[in-house]
Amino acid sequence: MKLASMLFAFALCSPVAAHEGGHDARGVVTSVGSQELTIKTKHGEETFLLTPETHFVKDGSPATAQDLKASDRVVVHAKKNAGRLEAMKVQFKSPERPKKR
Repeated sequence: MKLASMLFAFALCSPVAAHEGGHDARGVVTSVGSQELTIKTKHGEETFLLTPETHFVKDGSPATAQDLKASDRVVVHAKKNAGRLEAMKVQFKSPERPKKR
């Protein structure tokens, strides 16, 4: 009984339970359009549906899908909706400039 209680408590506190079926992915943009974003992760390619509710954040400020370019590094926070991954938030940074020597 004690083990069952501990497992139940762990399940309630786990990130998966707290994220309610969410999916996070980190990778490099391979293509971006008005309705879809594809990134290459260490596990392969993932495609996300972009909706009017998708929030884009570049360098900590609001942005748009048009600000994204192929080869940008991104973090996508998504949820499953009707069997597809729907991007809720896409975070990215300006490309770093090469350091002068």
